[in-house]
Amino acid sequence: MEHDLTFQQIKERVELPEILTHYGYALQKGEDLGKGKWHVFEGDDKLVVFKGRGGDWMYFNSQDDRDKGSVVDWMKNRVSTGRVVGIEQLPGRNMWQSVNDHFRAYLNLPESERPRLTLPPISETTPGEKFHSIYTKDCRPLENTTFLESRGITKTTIENPQFAGRILNQLHTVQREGMPAKTFVNTAFPAYHDGRVVGLELKGEGFKGQAAESQFARSLWLSKLPEGKPPTHLVVSESAIDTLSYAQLHPGERVLYASTSGTLTQNKIFEMKRLLGEERIPAIKSAFDNDTQGHHFDTRLLAGFASEQNPMKVVREHEHLLTVEVTTANLASMQAVTQQLKSFNARTTEQYNRESGEPVSPAIAQTLRDELISSARQGPNTYQFHVPMNREALGAFNQAIAQSLQYDQKIELVKSQGKDWNEDLKQDQMQRVVKRELGSAVTQQPEVPATARDKGERLLTIAYRESRDEMSQLSTLQQNLEKVGLSIDHSRKLDNAAPRELATELTLRYRLDSPQLPAISAALDSLATNPKVTVNEGMVAQTERRQMAGEQEVAQQQKRAEQQQLQPSDSPGHDQARRVFINAAALVAQTLRENGGGLQAAYLQQVSKSLLKQPEIKPLDQENLVKVLAKVDQVPALKDSSSVGQLRQAMQVLLTPAKQEQAQAQQPERRRGPKLS
Repeated sequence: MEHDLTFQQIKERVELPEILTHYGYALQKGEDLGKGKWHVFEGDDKLVVFKGRGGDWMYFNSQDDRDKGSVVDWMKNRVSTGRVVGIEQLPGRNMWQSVNDHFRAYLNLPESERPRLTLPPISETTPGEKFHSIYTKDCRPLENTTFLESRGITKTTIENPQFAGRILNQLHTVQREGMPAKTFVNTAFPAYHDGRVVGLELKGEGFKGQAAESQFARSLWLSKLPEGKPPTHLVVSESAIDTLSYAQLHPGERVLYASTSGTLTQNKIFEMKRLLGEERIPAIKSAFDNDTQGHHFDTRLLAGFASEQNPMKVVREHEHLLTVEVTTANLASMQAVTQQLKSFNARTTEQYNRESGEPVSPAIAQTLRDELISSARQGPNTYQFHVPMNREALGAFNQAIAQSLQYDQKIELVKSQGKDWNEDLKQDQMQRVVKRELGSAVTQQPEVPATARDKGERLLTIAYRESRDEMSQLSTLQQNLEKVGLSIDHSRKLDNAAPRELATELTLRYRLDSPQLPAISAALDSLATNPKVTVNEGMVAQTERRQMAGEQEVAQQQKRAEQQQLQPSDSPGHDQARRVFINAAALVAQTLRENGGGLQAAYLQQVSKSLLKQPEIKPLDQENLVKVLAKVDQVPALKDSSSVGQLRQAMQVLLTPAKQEQAQAQQPERRRGPKLS
């Protein structure tokens, strides 16, 4: 039997720096990154060598996180990979025997053939400390906060103990030929994995980058744990700036903060799970950006955290479509998900039909189909969902999943009102400045719009309230308002919001001579019926708006009638009824607008437009006309209107299919037989 050489004996007799030198590694000259904490050797890879607890030599590969440990681990990893010439698994020997064989051969070398290094003494390295300086060699404690403050981050936030040591300054010197050296000061965010720094994210004015060899695919930027009681949540966002912005906007939360440096991989999700488990954090807040990518990250996170009872995975990520598969035996949960997705599809379809100007058809247009969420049952308990890659569809899907499926940790999806939390922070600060500088004049501005009135413009404000627990629709509302022709002067958060509520005030502007005034007026009247919205508009301004919108609509309809002739059908009776309807509808619509019925007036306009091309009223138009007539009955000015009577008579004809009317007209008169006595 061969002489035993135990692994402990190897650790005691073999100096790791010397065996590295023997196999061709070179000590980096002038390497003082650790200031007496470690050495760096470079060969076929770069190794950081240090003294672990107990005084044993340890190492890690800065380019491969799996390659680390003691001198025995170093040899074992080379035997198994063959990455170093002269180290391999020997014929007829298993891996561990080969490890011992190579160490025995090394120890049996004459003293003259074994390298002897004179290295500066180094002390033991505490856990985590050994990894810092390899990435932060040019870093200093945070002193220059110019970049952070330019992004709205205050000194109070920067000095929060949770961020101490987690934000640094990095000095980068550039030397160009014939020019004096110039040193730039960047803001640096260390990236952590398993308690160790494995990368560095760099930010500066007009610059962003990373330290060489940073390993962002598996790491997170992290704050420190809050002092005292354990955190209630892990809050994760896309960037450290967004995380700091969130913390500033939500002071007092007992949370651990994290950011993913703009990407979300499965390894990052594994790291989040490790943090939740080790620190016993019961919940996670997904605070990614309020854009398509941010909602896509939410989907990935929900899939990554899915429990064993209902596993969920992203099957395919296409540029325009995301395919997600959920397996669960809980039928009630899937019914709840399906119901919410049906509601989303119904809202999307209604919006499309209202804006497309196309007749409603049982066949779904491809343009609309591309925006709807579809699903299919793949097996007894397996369901597949096809989600369009847009913010609204992904948001609706994620909310349905988060609210209906079972998770081991509570998952909350929280979203900024703007694109990201830093945008919200800047908006909040701007509103505070305006409020401080102008005082009460901010809220009075819409009430005294003398300057705007002189220019033919009108100002008003609306207050929009929504739950923090639901996906914010503020951005969609703003887009829709701008789409109809309203300008948004500014927005500000209201202080009188209820618990778990977001309240925002928007100042709106429009011109009375705008060709979009009818659409603007209809939109404002529709807002007044929305339970989430309060419209603050003077009675005089409201009456003026409705009257001028009605007059403009009549003029536009007359112009359209001159330009767009009625397409004749095979039914003269229907064609006459169409003309009567269109003329009467124009007058009724004007009166409706003057009395708060802008939405119903728009319905009439849409039906009139349809009747220019088709001889009868379609089912969806019938539903809208029921709403119109309900509003007509509530308007005193239309009580005895002859136009309303003409409208109703024309509707009776147009609700009869044209072919049926034509068939009745062509039916021959029945001959009478002789009278029987």
